[in-house]
Amino acid sequence: MPIRTRTPSTRETSNLVSHILRLRALGRHLEVRCIGDSADVLASAMTASWSRCLSNGGGDCGPSDALHLDAHLDDPGRLAHQLMRTTQEITRTLIAGQAGRLLMLHAGAVSHPETGASLVYVAPGGTGKTTLSRLLGQRFGYLTDETVGIADDGAIHPYPKPLSVRRPDAPHLKDELSPDGLGLLPAPIAPQVARIIVLDRDPELGTSVETEELSVMDALFAVVEQTSSLSWLDRPLHRLADLLEASGPVLRVRYAEASEIEDYLSALLAGRS
Repeated sequence: MPIRTRTPSTRETSNLVSHILRLRALGRHLEVRCIGDSADVLASAMTASWSRCLSNGGGDCGPSDALHLDAHLDDPGRLAHQLMRTTQEITRTLIAGQAGRLLMLHAGAVSHPETGASLVYVAPGGTGKTTLSRLLGQRFGYLTDETVGIADDGAIHPYPKPLSVRRPDAPHLKDELSPDGLGLLPAPIAPQVARIIVLDRDPELGTSVETEELSVMDALFAVVEQTSSLSWLDRPLHRLADLLEASGPVLRVRYAEASEIEDYLSALLAGRS
């Protein structure tokens, strides 16, 4: 049975096993309450995979959200499926909470550990953002493999979620892997957008890598399709165009495998640091 997200009544909650995880990500705080007879199993797995986002609730809490997860694992083999669904639900909740506040791109990002200069690579799902984040995160601070939230001044609110890695034997299923467990570097204190890349994966290219410098208008058309809640922002297209111009030139990078562009992108970010 998949995870169900809902707000239970007080009476229901008092009769269920409950575990609370407090997360801080994408500039928001999120209280995740796991309830149900498998709450302890789900909460334990989430504590490991969401290690980079765990919060003790101290300091400036800022905006806050709440999410209830009703977990009943009648089959232990369904844990990976439920963790994947949980990651998707958390991401949707955080994006909804920042609608109208942050410019949010469907992208991965890493940041120079000393300067905070950050590379943002925009692409639709299934085109290698997670694999690239896993490679680049060994050299630079891991910010996210899914959603990049950018403030007016170009500051990035990190979302160091678990990396969602597809299983070779079951492409419909992803494992949620902790960036700590993968040995990825932590995000610096104040990451800023330094360069934006549009990824275009083409398995037919082999070892070839093709790059193309985009005009601001072409970059706008390429990136706007990979935004979340863009229309909620004030003057949304102007804000996106200003960011693209400030961090330009935007490059379209065509490649077959992430390993083929790892060194190229690393040098590109180092040059902006």
